[in-house]
This record gives sequence, C-alpha cells and structure tokens, in this order.
Amino acid sequence: MLLYLDCCCLNRPYDDLSQMRVRLEAEAVEWILEESRSGRFEIVTSDYLIFELGRNPDLVKRHHTLEMTRYSSLHVPASQSLSDRALKIQSLGMTPLDALHIAVAEEVRCDFLVTTDDRLLKKSARQQDYLMVKLLNPVDLVAFP
Repeated sequence: MLLYLDCCCLNRPYDDLSQMRVRLEAEAVEWILEESRSGRFEIVTSDYLIFELGRNPDLVKRHHTLEMTRYSSLHVPASQSLSDRALKIQSLGMTPLDALHIAVAEEVRCDFLVTTDDRLLKKSARQQDYLMVKLLNPVDLVAFP
C-alpha cells in the first residue's frame, strides 16, 4: 500500500499528547511508520513535504520529523506538472501546500494521503469526485481492512 503522510501527520507524535484523540493519532502514525519498515506500507515523500517540515521553528521537532522521512521508499521531486495540478486543486479551496501534497499523491497513485488536518479532510470529502486520491486520518487507516 502506497501512502503519503503530510506534515500535520508527521508532526502528530510531537504534539501535546494529553488529549486522547491526539495520542491515538500519534500512535497510529508511529504504527504506520513501523509497518513501513516491515514492508507493509510504502511511504512517499516529496520536495514539498521536506520544504514544509523544514519550516518548523522548533528545531527538535524539525529534526525528528525530517528523520521520519528516511522511511520513504519513493521521493518525488518538484515539477511544473505538479505545480499546475496543484493550482487546480487549490481552486477547490485547498491551501497551496495541501494542494501540492495532494498533487504528489495523485501523481504517484498513492492509495491514501494520510493527514490529521480536519479541515483538509472535510474539504477533500466534498471534492472526492475531483480528487484522484483518498485522504484519510491515520486512526482510520489503522482500522482499514
């Protein structure tokens, strides 16, 4: 199964884990990464993801999230075709970086783009007919048959 974990998802294990939902999502992300080591999942990264992770002002979080990208089995470089597709996705109400992440996941035919961003999940659900990748919360992926 080919997965693209966005910036919110990779940062989740370093968020405040006192809330049950955040803790469950963090555990799900860690499980996904662990399963990728065993070959159950293939993780996709991109120049856009590395850029976004690198903007984190918290040096410790930045280091740890960038380290997580080492589990990647496929890295997608920036390209004009991805930027063009992202502009179309952005016109649906997505942020520029979210649109780029979706474009990458579509381009390499990911099974899922995994995110903890509720707004992005809601927007993508409304645009499911237009998007070529399904977005999913990490907890839902753990429960996926």
